[in-house]
Amino acid sequence: MSTSPLRLSRVPLLLCLALDACSQRKEPELTAPAAVAAPAPPSAPALDAQLIGERLGATPRALPGGALAVSVPRSGVAWKVEGSAVVNALSTELLLWPVAEGAALSGSVELLEDEVNPVLDTLLAHGIRVVGLYNRQLYDEPRVLVLRFEGRGNPALLASGCQSISSVLRDARLRSGKPLRELPGDAPLPGTLDADALSGLLGVTATTADGVVTFEVPRPASETGASAPGMPVPGAPMPAGPLLHASLSGSDARAALSGTLLLSAPQIVPTLTALRTANVQLVGLVPQDTQGDTGWYALYFRGKNNSLALMRGLAQALIARAQR
Repeated sequence: MSTSPLRLSRVPLLLCLALDACSQRKEPELTAPAAVAAPAPPSAPALDAQLIGERLGATPRALPGGALAVSVPRSGVAWKVEGSAVVNALSTELLLWPVAEGAALSGSVELLEDEVNPVLDTLLAHGIRVVGLYNRQLYDEPRVLVLRFEGRGNPALLASGCQSISSVLRDARLRSGKPLRELPGDAPLPGTLDADALSGLLGVTATTADGVVTFEVPRPASETGASAPGMPVPGAPMPAGPLLHASLSGSDARAALSGTLLLSAPQIVPTLTALRTANVQLVGLVPQDTQGDTGWYALYFRGKNNSLALMRGLAQALIARAQR
């Protein structure tokens, strides 16, 4: 069978067309997978104003954003400033607002001197931390102090913790109509202090002058950087001075302790808890910068006990501080 020359000439032409078509075929474009939407943060539940009001015995005032403000006035305290009576000036002020954990709390209470540490104890027992203690006025009688505190968690439990403040204040005035003029504990007796034995509890060398033994604990090397665990955020100013400065006077049997301890916000609660077990009292808590929850505080303390118990309390406070 013969093949037409025309038919044979078509074969190269068809082959060329097929190769050209293959060379121009486009591969399917690759596209990025659709982005997965991030889960929305859980919405904060609204606060139950009625429940909080019942726990506090006061009517909350609604604020924008679902926040509640509560003012609990205090009566029955005769207070004078520069000899002039100030009537119904003391109160407990609370602000709660909804957060994912339930509620956030910021508050302050105005106290007489012998009420500070009993109120501190009840706040610590309810998981509420203290963030400030300072004078309300100058030249006042009796002395009134302002204790500031904060907390986060179950709103009903926070309200119960705040309500316990009123119970502590009532009990303090039932025990004594007028505020006590000295810290609890036996007054120090003149005598000698074993500086070497007491120094060993803190691992530092004490100095003795005029019967007063003074200790200084330097800042640990781990806190020389602002990004160390538990420390302020990078860039936060670091206060000058030692970690701990403390002085003991009196005798080993009956001594008085006073001093200052530098700490960050997360360290306040465990440190205060350790100090209170040795009958060491909070007498001041002052922020050292403006960094808020990441800032530094100076904790001023004073206590009366035997010298060994006081120094053990300081040692335990330093251990508790280092663990946060």
